[in-house]
Amino acid sequence: MRARAHALQAEVAARAGSERHARTALSLAWYDLDRNVEGDPAPTSFSSDHLRGFDGLCELHVGDAAVAHDFFADSVAALSAPRERVQRTIVSTDQALACIRLDAPEQAADLLHNCIDSAVSTGGRVPALRLRQAREELRPWRREDFVADLDDHVVELLGS
Repeated sequence: MRARAHALQAEVAARAGSERHARTALSLAWYDLDRNVEGDPAPTSFSSDHLRGFDGLCELHVGDAAVAHDFFADSVAALSAPRERVQRTIVSTDQALACIRLDAPEQAADLLHNCIDSAVSTGGRVPALRLRQAREELRPWRREDFVADLDDHVVELLGS
């Protein structure tokens, strides 16, 4: 639980642009994860696979988008259990944001198609919010077919 709390603290700091605070909180999260989890009420609910996604998120906001992309890809590959589907969708959407920042919007749109399906089937609020953010960052390409296809996919699944 402490590792998750420090990871969330790192996310908040990174989104605020506080690189030092974000990296410190991430270090604490890794430290907590490596410690003895005896007495933790939920020792398996947060793993290094989850934390790798937070590493990526911090890189996305206060570091290098290419490094973030790799963290996200590793995290998505490792989060394979059915109960991790919502987290996998969140991380995949963040990976799409990294693609956008790396000027690979078509690759981002491809990732987002899967995220849309997963977000709709799980009903996850956080994936839906991240999808909205990613779609907003695709605005410079709004007249491209791959963005129109993405919008059509959303309308098809959610109605008009």
